[in-house]
Amino acid sequence: MSKLRTLLMLGMAGACFGPVDRAGGAGRFGMTGVTFAPSDEAGEPMGIIELDEELSSIEKPPELPVGSYVGEIQDIQVQTSGKGNQYFAIKFVISPEEIAPDIQEHYEEGAVLYWNRQIVPTGKDRRALFNLRKFVEALGLSSDTKEIDPNEWMGQKAKLRVVHGKFNGDVRAEIKAVEPAEKAAPKASTARGSRGKK
Repeated sequence: MSKLRTLLMLGMAGACFGPVDRAGGAGRFGMTGVTFAPSDEAGEPMGIIELDEELSSIEKPPELPVGSYVGEIQDIQVQTSGKGNQYFAIKFVISPEEIAPDIQEHYEEGAVLYWNRQIVPTGKDRRALFNLRKFVEALGLSSDTKEIDPNEWMGQKAKLRVVHGKFNGDVRAEIKAVEPAEKAAPKASTARGSRGKK
């Protein structure tokens, strides 16, 4: 069984046991009437989390400024949209060195952004296949292939064009496009709210 097929099966399995969708979509086989204690990936009960300060004193950190950054893929999951389409949920991490100095303290471990627009190919949707080709090429990988192994995407870098959008009424940074990393522009600056000089 190919790695992609295995990944897809795992993604579908995850969807089956998600929250129950009363409309009959993903999560239809979710269990109800059963209470589960929170647990970690190993299934062990979760312990108490100690914080350095009162949770109520935490303010929203500044958003990553609009601009272009180099991000590295550090996680890939197969998810199912509300319309039943499977897509790759791709986690990009932008290193602190890419971030403007005046807000670096808020991103000590880098900025995390997700790219959720990559549809899992079915072989029928030519637009999805073309978008997949552009994505693979943006990662610096060859598109001269008939096999797609998402495991090869891990650790690859690309240029991320970041814009500001709105989610639940709040402004947040989001990826507008994924492009080849070698064309990355200078990092953004909060002083001008756009691209700045390194």
